Amino acid sequence: MHNAQPWRFCYFQSSNTFHVRADFDRVMPHADPDTRALHLGCGAALLNLRVAVAHGGWYPATRLLPDPADPALLATVQLTGLGSGDSDLASLYPAIHERHSS
Repeated sequence: MHNAQPWRFCYFQSSNTFHVRADFDRVMPHADPDTRALHLGCGAALLNLRVAVAHGGWYPATRLLPDPADPALLATVQLTGLGSGDSDLASLYPAIHERHSS
């Protein structure tokens, strides 16, 4: 919604893990009072991350809502199994640059 991009990716090299976090500073309280659009946007960003990881030849082991005590942490994606990328996800890679919305 309005290209708010309400997410943050944090990469932890020691575990090859991305954290996908909601950025509540970028929420649009009047247009999205219940943060539904924020969560949809973060879901689309998570899909793009998983597609890019698979395209790079990794398997994106994904956990949704991994920490109930941290509501901003929406997902973790651990890069596992070099060379065992998910071909279904990897095949979507060209679409990332072509589409205008998810």
